Parts: sequence; structure tokens; C-alpha cells
Amino acid sequence: MTDPRNLTHEYLRRQIENATPAQQLVLLYDGAIKFVLRAREAIGQGDIEGRYKANRRAMEIVGYLLEILDMEKGGEVAARLQRIYTFVLKKLMEVDFKNDTASCDEVVEHLRTLRASWYQLAERNAMQTAVPAAAPAASQDEAVPVRRSAVA
Repeated sequence: MTDPRNLTHEYLRRQIENATPAQQLVLLYDGAIKFVLRAREAIGQGDIEGRYKANRRAMEIVGYLLEILDMEKGGEVAARLQRIYTFVLKKLMEVDFKNDTASCDEVVEHLRTLRASWYQLAERNAMQTAVPAAAPAASQDEAVPVRRSAVA
């Protein structure tokens, strides 16, 4: 019998592989939010090790988001994201140092706001890609290649 965890892992792997860059960012935000909420729950249960592990995972994701910023191409938007990510990382450090649920709440609020923006962008891009694909192409040269998702 197949282990359900392997099926879940395989599904997530395929979801990531088939995602656009904006959709991949949404998935990263989802992961960071999930781990901050786990850290918050662990604080409530007095589980210091659980808080540390969950918070560390959230910090790794936010650190990765900071690392992949393209400051040259991103201009002012990248600079703003850099400031936000740096702030979020400082708040995540407070979670560990102060065992503070308020810091968790503040981080989740920022991450949810960012996630919502990237989600809207991903949806808009998906709609723009789907419309040309639905219309018949005048010639083979004018056809727009459309990436198909296995999850659709």
C-alpha cells in the first residue's frame, strides 16, 4: 500500500514544477504562513522545540525570498520587498527571543498581504494566458504556446 505522505509529497512537487513564478511565490508565502502559525501554536502549548523548528522553517523561506530578489531588475519594488523581508526576519527573531505570539500575528499579517498581491498577479497572468489559447490562431506563426497544468 502506498504511503499517503509520499502521495502528498509527489502532488506538491508536481504543483511546484507546473507553477508559474508568481504561483511559486504564492506557494512560498503559504509555507511561511503555515510555519509561523505552527510556531504560534507551539508557543501556546509551551512547546519551545516545536516553536523553534517551525519558526526556523519560516525564517528559511523568508530568507530565500530575500535572497532571490533581483535588485537591478526589480527597482523600487525590489527595494520595498527587501525592507519588508528584513523587517519580517527581525520579527521572526523576536518570536524566538521573546516567545511572542504578537510577533507571530504581525508576521502573518504582512505575509498574507504579500501573498494576496502575488495571488492576484498570478491569477491575472493565468487569465491573460488562457484567453489567447481559447481563440483560434490565424497562422502557426501567431500561435501562443500555453503551458498546461496537470492539476487543472
